[in-house]
Amino acid sequence: MNNNKLTKYLKNIIKNTIFENNVFYVGGVVRSYLLNEDFKDVDICVTLPNGGIKFAEWLNEKGFLTHPPVLYPTYGTSMFKLKRFPDIELEAVHTRKEQYKDKNSRNPETEYGTIEEDAFRRDLTINSLFYNISDNIITDPTNNGLEDIKNHVIRVTNPNPDIVFEDDPLRIMRAIRFSTIYGWRIEHETYMSMVKNVDRLSIITHERIRDEFQKILMSKNATIGIRMLVDIGAMKYVIPELEQTIGMSQNHYHFGDVYEHTLALIDYYHKHYDADVICLLSCLLHDIGKINTRTVGEDSRVHFYGHENQTELIESILRNLKYDNDTIKEVCFITKNHMRTKSFGNNCEKIKPKHLNKLVYTCRTKERFDRLCKVIECDNMSHHPDYCVTGQYNYFIKQFKNEFFDYKLPVNGNDVMEVLGIEPCTKIKECLDWLMKFAFTNPTSSKEIFLKKIKEFGKNNKIL
Repeated sequence: MNNNKLTKYLKNIIKNTIFENNVFYVGGVVRSYLLNEDFKDVDICVTLPNGGIKFAEWLNEKGFLTHPPVLYPTYGTSMFKLKRFPDIELEAVHTRKEQYKDKNSRNPETEYGTIEEDAFRRDLTINSLFYNISDNIITDPTNNGLEDIKNHVIRVTNPNPDIVFEDDPLRIMRAIRFSTIYGWRIEHETYMSMVKNVDRLSIITHERIRDEFQKILMSKNATIGIRMLVDIGAMKYVIPELEQTIGMSQNHYHFGDVYEHTLALIDYYHKHYDADVICLLSCLLHDIGKINTRTVGEDSRVHFYGHENQTELIESILRNLKYDNDTIKEVCFITKNHMRTKSFGNNCEKIKPKHLNKLVYTCRTKERFDRLCKVIECDNMSHHPDYCVTGQYNYFIKQFKNEFFDYKLPVNGNDVMEVLGIEPCTKIKECLDWLMKFAFTNPTSSKEIFLKKIKEFGKNNKIL
């Protein structure tokens, strides 16, 4: 395996025990080995009744583990880390067979089974290979796994694909995920069964759908997976609003409909930046507000006034997918502000210091500013070739020393109340906001100047 040290270590410690020739790597770790990929998580099958738990308990008794294993007796599963390899998460389970009796649930009844039964309960042939740690031999019970990896094919384990997807429809998204990540084709019968059974996704929890979709979105080939989700009719179980952007025409600044423009952003992002879920969700949803704001003027020109302010729609989409509050907050911020630089000019030659300072201050952190600038760049570069804005990002990346990331007014609410002689009220915030606008243009002004500006505010508002 890629991690030969781990394999040799396990081979040595189980030699001459009941676990010799009964402990196998299985699933993704074997696939990764054959594709020369690194791995940090290792799935193990033990061909003994309750072997996954027995193996973990034996390792713990012998003092090989960093901590006692986490056990899941209902599923015969254990999770643990070895002292010699503390960065690798191992999960062990006995080989098992499954039976799905409740068609409204993806939770099967399980019991101990053979390697063959274990292989055919799995989703894809490429995930159904077993590597014997004791003799380094790979077993391919479906007789398709090795060839499918060699030929770059995604295929389910069962000769009747309907059984695979009827039992667990989440496998539809898993098939798309692996096809997307590797750029491999889905075998015809498998694909047709995915289309046939796509509405079974209705029984899958939003969390599970989110997890699979996010892995697709984070892949370099994300748009291939998104198109496939749309093509087979699965997108209505992920982000149904995205389907409304298909065929939605735009103005002459764009090269295609809202959907194609959106996918262009995602492609551009993956070509130029490291995967980041907040940036990618922002690219995906930056124009989703257009489905609520599209108008056609008397001159027959299409407009989407205020589409960037449709943050309630974006929040609803992300909450439906069970994203956490921090992620939702960041995506909403970026999408709301992605139009902020449209008037700055191709190379930001039209920008005024106060506008840049305000943008930086609004972001508050360099991480948020960086994310926003990346999404803006993706948007700028995904228009009609004659209207792409090519020079803004190079200007933005030079702004990380801008003082407004950490700027604080030299005066506060107490100063406002003291100078104006007022008690706590809304006027205090109004004054501080007015002072901040002054600061964007005059960032080095002293406290004395700001105290004078408070008096000016008081006079203008007939407080003094």
